[in-house]
Amino acid sequence: MLVLFLTFTSIAQQRSAPTGKAVTAEPIALAFTEFFELSTQGLKPSHKLISLKNKRVRLTGFMAQMENELEGSFFLAPRPVFCDEEGGGNADIPPEAVLVIVPFLAQQKIHFVPGLLEVTGILEVGNREEKGQVSSIRLIIDTP
Repeated sequence: MLVLFLTFTSIAQQRSAPTGKAVTAEPIALAFTEFFELSTQGLKPSHKLISLKNKRVRLTGFMAQMENELEGSFFLAPRPVFCDEEGGGNADIPPEAVLVIVPFLAQQKIHFVPGLLEVTGILEVGNREEKGQVSSIRLIIDTP
């Protein structure tokens, strides 16, 4: 279902005429490798990541397979990941994973979709808890 949704979203975006809203703006491609820079204190958000905060971006990655599916969201990671949440929570999720929030499916569990996915939405940067999931990078899908 999510794959069909993502496909229809992509097709609809390509066919729609610009209306002046931010939703119709061409998304900026962002790669997981562009998220962080090394510093003496460890990883820190890159200048590119910070500059794209609250902007429309496009990410390509793999949906993390969770032991317990999330409602209205999923983690997108740079590589296939299985998250065994027993005991350690979601410690298997890589630091550059993005919590993808799907507002129009907020009350529905989002089932795992294998393979590479492309998602588009508004990028949020900064630590936040959303429905019990702590994340530092989020992408809010902006069109159904």
